Amino acid sequence: MTAVSEETQQAHDGFADFLHSLAEGSATQQDWRRHAISHNADAALETARMELIKVSQTDSRMPTDSAKVRDAASEIIRRLAI
Repeated sequence: MTAVSEETQQAHDGFADFLHSLAEGSATQQDWRRHAISHNADAALETARMELIKVSQTDSRMPTDSAKVRDAASEIIRRLAI
């Protein structure tokens, strides 16, 4: 089993918290800038981040106000089991 660095675990936990707040509709624009714009070293989280960006570009609302983005975040949480 490979050990995960503390920094990687913190990034993972922070992104997971962001996804949950996004799905619940409580994420802020500051949260979006911190997590959706910053790249992830973890391939699964980077794929999830890019998916959120893609979905957000199909809606004229701010990403944190978009039902499409909330639904995408919920689906990512389910898929990644986080």
